[in-house]
Amino acid sequence: MHRPSRLLAACLLALTAGVAPATAQTQAPAAATLQSEDARLNAFFEQVWKRDLARDPQQRTILGEPGPHDRWTVRDKAREAEDLRLAQEDLARLTAEFRFESLGEPARVSYLLFREEREQALRLQKWRDHDYAVSQLTGPQIDLASFLIAYHRVGSAQDARDYVARLQGIPAVMDAAVESLRAADAKGIRPPAFAYRSILTAARNVVAGRPFDDGPAPSPLLADLETKVLALKLPEAESRALLAAGTAALMDKAGPAYRRFIAAVEEVSSRAEGDRGAWSLPEGDAYYRDMVRAMTTLELDPAEVHELGLREVARLQGELKAVMARVGFQGDLRAFFQFLRTDKRFYDPATPEGRKAYMDRATRIIARMNADLDRFFHTKPKAPIVVRAVEPFREKATTSAFYEPASPDGTRPGVFYANLLDMSVNPIYLLESLAYHEGIPGHHMQVAIAQEMTSLPTFRRFSWNSAYGEGWALYSELFPKEYGYYEDPYSDAGRIASELFRASRLVVDTGIHLKRWSREEAIRYMTENTSNPENDNITEVERYFVWPGQALAYKVGMNRIVDLRERARKELGPRFDIRGFHDTVLTNGSVTLPVLERLVDQWIASVKKGG
Repeated sequence: MHRPSRLLAACLLALTAGVAPATAQTQAPAAATLQSEDARLNAFFEQVWKRDLARDPQQRTILGEPGPHDRWTVRDKAREAEDLRLAQEDLARLTAEFRFESLGEPARVSYLLFREEREQALRLQKWRDHDYAVSQLTGPQIDLASFLIAYHRVGSAQDARDYVARLQGIPAVMDAAVESLRAADAKGIRPPAFAYRSILTAARNVVAGRPFDDGPAPSPLLADLETKVLALKLPEAESRALLAAGTAALMDKAGPAYRRFIAAVEEVSSRAEGDRGAWSLPEGDAYYRDMVRAMTTLELDPAEVHELGLREVARLQGELKAVMARVGFQGDLRAFFQFLRTDKRFYDPATPEGRKAYMDRATRIIARMNADLDRFFHTKPKAPIVVRAVEPFREKATTSAFYEPASPDGTRPGVFYANLLDMSVNPIYLLESLAYHEGIPGHHMQVAIAQEMTSLPTFRRFSWNSAYGEGWALYSELFPKEYGYYEDPYSDAGRIASELFRASRLVVDTGIHLKRWSREEAIRYMTENTSNPENDNITEVERYFVWPGQALAYKVGMNRIVDLRERARKELGPRFDIRGFHDTVLTNGSVTLPVLERLVDQWIASVKKGG
């Protein structure tokens, strides 16, 4: 899973409403006109990108852009109002100043994507309080420490002073989150009751240890600052002064802000009423439909998605039964699930040695695929990738695995994070497909290649679309099977089980938010129909409750990519080249599924013409 800071989603009908694409009767613009219009449009995109980057100091840090790096991006009510105004102005300028018919095809794609991004921002503004500002998945209780530890590099004394300044600025971010939490609470919009336990645990973990108490260990942020400052090897007096300033900022600013946040969460949690889906929120059914559209970029009927999920679950369970026969397993499917969940051969021990063995195995899987990329891709990423364990302070508040992108200049590698807190949810048989999903050829290939495509407008290099992004990552689990990977039948069972898990999400997400399933019903369905351990299913189901529609993106996106590949294979016959198809998918940035279909159709036509 890759969780972006912003959502880019679209529907082709919305994209093309009011836009007349070129037809056989439309006279094509002259080449010089195309170049001039394309350049003018791209200049507009760059102007908007630089404006937005100037307003987003955290994004500048993530991208490794020049400073300052001493402030936070505070998403308070004033920021929300300004975001809305700018989106309206951007959309007005786009439609008033540029004619779609006068653009070349690459610029048309950019036009469509930019237009839908702004239209969606306006469309989803209605639901700003429905999108929980604080949940067990997101919020300052997790995001601030994660950002400083993962992204705030300290290569100089000034970088360290910027770090301290950000510690001093924590109250503005925490207080804005409290404001949003209370605004939603006043409307009866609260996360499900179970979410508060994780929210409070994560917040308390950040302010545990020195200097907040007399414990022997430093708190996560003090430990990070100490490590980074001492690595600079500054004069002792300068190091002491920086660490003293950081300690004071934690005690005087961060600590009180976290305590205010904790108090507010405890107060709101006293009014939480059970565990209910989006249907229970004001206009909940309309909200869920909009989130399905946003996350899948398609106009889908949630009821039809539910039925699709049931069909896919049945198909994949049939594939698992074939593997059961191959390995000679005696028993039914549920017995096989229990065997996979409990047999010790499939799990590394919960010891330092066992955790190291798991990490080493993941590293070897990625290295093998990396050495074989020329078979599957013309374009490959320059940025490296590493495997790391999730830091202790956020182990209890994150999923079992996720990816964090490399910096655009490659100085910070992409990271496949494995959560090793509970080794019982990290089976060995799932690791091969997981490494492909999070690392190579999945999220790392996709994100790094997009960032490195300097020919694209900058906003396309750094946007994120869940259906495309998670669809590609799940597709990346599948296609290696077609080329001789998954030699161990149990790893192949893991691949199928992984896709089965994503298919079950189609059933469970719609079950929760459309059919009003309880938390217990959703957990029971996943436990009975997938090989996932029950503890993992609990975490997953709780995620779906607070992130409506996102779980649909994986299977919907994968299915569309597979369908487009098979369309290309059928139409091109012996001229079909998997490397050309993959380049078409990956070298255009994170696009919507309708736009991806447009790009693949153009690639097919180009190959037919000998281009």
